[in-house]
Amino acid sequence: MASSVSLEYLKSLYGQPGGLPTLDGDGEIPIGQLPSIVALFKGQFVDEAALVDEFPTASLACYAFVDDTSSFWYWNAGLEDPLAPAWVNQEITEDDYDLLTDLAKSMVPYIIIPTPTPPTP
Repeated sequence: MASSVSLEYLKSLYGQPGGLPTLDGDGEIPIGQLPSIVALFKGQFVDEAALVDEFPTASLACYAFVDDTSSFWYWNAGLEDPLAPAWVNQEITEDDYDLLTDLAKSMVPYIIIPTPTPPTP
């Protein structure tokens, strides 16, 4: 039995939202055709410098994995003077977290690490 779906109809769905993804020259789905949560992941980087070189700025909810810290880094658009919006390590000490404004705290799913207390002599 023949299908009632025409080839022209299927071709009209290529690369369209809710349609069929296409492939680029490397045989991969272009980033713009992936779900938005996937597009927010910027990749894996050796260190913070490599991340900043590749993505000096980003958008809210963008994230990447940084090898030398073995942690996820997020774009924090809520940082205010004297800090500017920047990539931040998701893992943060309690003391550093307390220094952030409420807005900056709300921008990243921080993992708060207790600040080590120095040993008493």
